[in-house]
Amino acid sequence: MLTPHVPFDLSESVMGFAARLGDFHTGGRTGPFLRDIGVNVVDLARGQKGAIEKLSSCVGVSPKAMLFNAPRGIDRRHFEIRGETVSAEFLSSPHTVFCPACLLENDQASGGRTGVRCHRWIWQLNVVRTCPDHGLPLLRRKADFSGDRFHELAIMVPETGPELSKLVASLDARAVSPLQAYALDRLEGKAGPAWLDSQDVDQAVRASEMLGALVMFGPKPNLDQFSACDWDRAGAAGYAITSRGEEGIRGALSDIQAAAERKGGKPGPQAIFGRLYQWLSRSRAQKDPGDLKRILRDQIVETMEIPGGTSILGEILPERRLHSCATLASEMRLDPRTLRNVLVAKGLIPADAKPGANNVFDAARGREIAQLVRRLVAIAGLPKRLGCTRPRAEDLVNERILAPIAENASDAPGRQKKAVDEKDVENLLARLEAAADPVEVLPADMVDLATGAMKSRVPVYEIVHLILAGKLCKVVRLAGEHGFAAIHIDPAETKAVAAEVMVGLSPTAAFAEVRLPVASGWELIRRGYISAVEVRCGDGDHVIHRIPPKALEAFLAEYTTEVIIAAALEMGVRDLKGEMKKAGAKTHLRKNDLGMRIFRRSELPERFRV
Repeated sequence: MLTPHVPFDLSESVMGFAARLGDFHTGGRTGPFLRDIGVNVVDLARGQKGAIEKLSSCVGVSPKAMLFNAPRGIDRRHFEIRGETVSAEFLSSPHTVFCPACLLENDQASGGRTGVRCHRWIWQLNVVRTCPDHGLPLLRRKADFSGDRFHELAIMVPETGPELSKLVASLDARAVSPLQAYALDRLEGKAGPAWLDSQDVDQAVRASEMLGALVMFGPKPNLDQFSACDWDRAGAAGYAITSRGEEGIRGALSDIQAAAERKGGKPGPQAIFGRLYQWLSRSRAQKDPGDLKRILRDQIVETMEIPGGTSILGEILPERRLHSCATLASEMRLDPRTLRNVLVAKGLIPADAKPGANNVFDAARGREIAQLVRRLVAIAGLPKRLGCTRPRAEDLVNERILAPIAENASDAPGRQKKAVDEKDVENLLARLEAAADPVEVLPADMVDLATGAMKSRVPVYEIVHLILAGKLCKVVRLAGEHGFAAIHIDPAETKAVAAEVMVGLSPTAAFAEVRLPVASGWELIRRGYISAVEVRCGDGDHVIHRIPPKALEAFLAEYTTEVIIAAALEMGVRDLKGEMKKAGAKTHLRKNDLGMRIFRRSELPERFRV
C-alpha cells in the first residue's frame, strides 16, 4: 500500500483522484503511475470495478465512494452511473470541463501545486455547465493527445495565478440551470417531477434540451454550432415545460404549432417541429429517446391532417384520422367553398375560420358531411320533390318538419339555410305514405291537403304535423300517385283534432307576430328565451312545438328588437340604429350569435323601452 495516505475527496472523479495520486507519489503523469501499480489505464478510465478496486487496495481508500462517482462503461456507447444508464453523449468526455474559480482556490490552498487540483465528478456530465459554488460558466477543453481522458488539470489548464484570475474575470455570473439541478439531484437519489422521473435521466435531459432548443431558437437552428451557453439556455427553457409533464409538453407543442400555422400555408410536422422531429425520427432502438417520441407522435396524429399510410416517427398511420376542408374536398371531389359552408353549419370548423386556414376535424365525421353535401336539396327544388307549392315547402322548413342544413341563426351562409338533406325529404314522403291508406277511389268526404286546409282553416304544415304524429285517423292516398298531391284527409276530422291538439301558436305564427326571423326565433327557443310546449305522439317519434301566447308576452315584456322599437317610434331601423348607438344602448344578444340583435328592456335608455 502506498504511503503516505492520500484521502479521496467525495466530490472528485476517479480519474482526477488518480491524477492527484500520480503527482503526489511520483511527481509524474497519470498513465505511467497507474501502470507502475498494476492498474489497467483503459479499464479505470471506463470505470470498471476491477480497476477501481485494484487502485483502492493500493492507496487504502474504500472503493465504494470511487465507484459511486465513476461512469462505468457497459458497452461502446453506454455507461452506468449511480444506477442510471446513460449514453456516451451524456458525458463530457473527451472534453475536460473545469471551473477556473475552483482551480484558483485549489492552487491557493496548495501553494501553487497544480498537480493536486480537484477534478469534480459532476464535471463529467454534459448537462453540468455552471459551477454550483461560484455561479460561473464551466470551460471545456479537448487535448490533441490521448491523455485527455485522464483529466489532468495541470496539463489541460496550464494557466496559473494572474492568468487563471483573468479566466475567472472573463466569465459572466449566471444561475445554475434548473435542468442541471434536477439531473444532479436525481443522481443523488432525490425525487423530481413525475414525468421526468419516469424517463431515464439521459432521456429526461435530452428531451428537455431539444424541446427547449425548439422553443428558444426555432425549428431549424444549426445545432452543431450551439455553444455550451446555448444548450444551457435551451435546457432551462425545456425544463420549464417537461417539469409539467405530458400536459405541459402538449401545451408547448400546440403553441408552437399554432404560431407556425399563423404564418400561413400548410406546414408539415417536420417544418413545424424541425430539429426536434428530426432527432426523434432518427433515433434508433439502441438509443431510445423516451416518451417524448410518443407524445409528439400523438400531437401530430391528433391535430394534423396526415394521409393514411404515412410514417410518423417510425410508425405507419393505418388510416387518415383528420381532414381539412381542402383535403376532404379533394378526396370527395366537391367544391371546397360549398363544403366549407356546410362544415361551418355542422360545427366542424369555426364560423370565423378564414378560407384556407388549417382547421382539421374528424375524418369519418367529415366524410359523413361530405355525403350530405352530395345530397343537398335546395328549398327551391322542394316543390317538385314533394308535389306542393313553394310556400308550402318553405312552411315545412320553417316548422322544422324538414330541418335546414344550418339549423342555427348564425351557422352558415344563406345557401345552406335554404337547403335540406335529400334523406330527410325521402323520409318525410315515406312517412306520409305509410300513414295513409292506399285507395283506388277517393271516399266522398276526403280532399287533398290544400283543399283540406281551406275547409278546416288549419294550415297545411299543421295538417302534416298531425299526420306524422298519428293524430288523424282518416288519411288516404291514391294508389299510383306520390307526394303531397296523393295525400287526402277529412276536413271535419282535421278541424276537430287540430282544435284539441294544436293549442297555442305554431312557431311560424309566433315568430311572425313578434317580427322575428324564423332562424332567430328557433335559436331563442333553443336558448330558453321563448318557452315552447312539445306535443309528442304515442311513440315520441314526431314532435310538434307550440308556443303559448303567455310565453310570447313574457318574452316581449323583458326583451325587444330594433324592428319593434322602430315601429313604435315610427322611424326607420337604419336611423334607429344610429340613435341607439349614440345613446349607448347595450346589446343583450349579438347579431353574430342570433342573426339579429336582442335587447333587454331594463338595460335600454328610457326612450327605447317602448
